[in-house]
Amino acid sequence: MLGDIVVNAQRVAQQAEEYGHSQKREYAFLIAHSLLHLVGYDHMEEEERLEMEDQQRRIMEMVRIPR
Repeated sequence: MLGDIVVNAQRVAQQAEEYGHSQKREYAFLIAHSLLHLVGYDHMEEEERLEMEDQQRRIMEMVRIPR
């Protein structure tokens, strides 16, 4: 077991509205982002951030939920 992912449904709704996309996309993004953290990715440094964003983009493309 790597850890837990907890997603707040109210926050998902707020962020989806704020960013102008669907709740489905927001859930998928948050789960992908969280999973990457669980396997060791981070975004504290610029190089890490770019790598993590690339991995997030690839995951979202694989599940066919584009930006």
